[in-house]
Amino acid sequence: MKKILSALSMLVIGCSALAQSELITTKTESGKTVEFILHLPGSYDAGKDYPVVVGPSELESLEGSYYWKDFKSNESWILIDAPIYLGVGQIEALIAIRKYLKDNYSLEGGKFHAVCFSANSSPVFKLVMAAPELFHSVTGMPASVSASDTNFKRLEEVKVQLLVGADDGYWVRSSKSLQSKLKSLGIDSRLEIFPGIGHFLLNIRGQPLLDRLDKLRP
Repeated sequence: MKKILSALSMLVIGCSALAQSELITTKTESGKTVEFILHLPGSYDAGKDYPVVVGPSELESLEGSYYWKDFKSNESWILIDAPIYLGVGQIEALIAIRKYLKDNYSLEGGKFHAVCFSANSSPVFKLVMAAPELFHSVTGMPASVSASDTNFKRLEEVKVQLLVGADDGYWVRSSKSLQSKLKSLGIDSRLEIFPGIGHFLLNIRGQPLLDRLDKLRP
């Protein structure tokens, strides 16, 4: 997983121009240390509510996840890097991160938007299904998830977005299969397939991704 994240960080989505980035340390209720990277909008206003998106990261650099690359003029979102690729074991940590954000910033709706990519999509979706009360939405770009109907039903109140390149055969099939499964359970989802694009969705890095996440806000 480390090699995958490091390689993709060079290819996909840096946040070289995010104005305010900081490694934050907080504690869970049980006293465990939690670290995450916080990126504030360029003109952060303490009087405003901000949507918060969390993406998987190993916290190796303040430049942050490849998801945040090219967000050079982000003025609308708080971006969080956290090791959510570890899946359901991160619930306690996310609760601590949410408390920190609520105590220090204005978190829109009191929940996160989650983004996941490729190999980490399954553990991230399972994290969201295990604690749907923490999430407004989850975006897989792309996603492949195997789970029981009972678990998928836990996404009823979570908006699901699936993004995939048309030339990425296995992941197109996986994304369509996931959407079909959700539809059979009465759960709405968005599926967007990009013509001429393979596994790395370079076409939507930066602001185009935020524009799509804006559609999932409450």
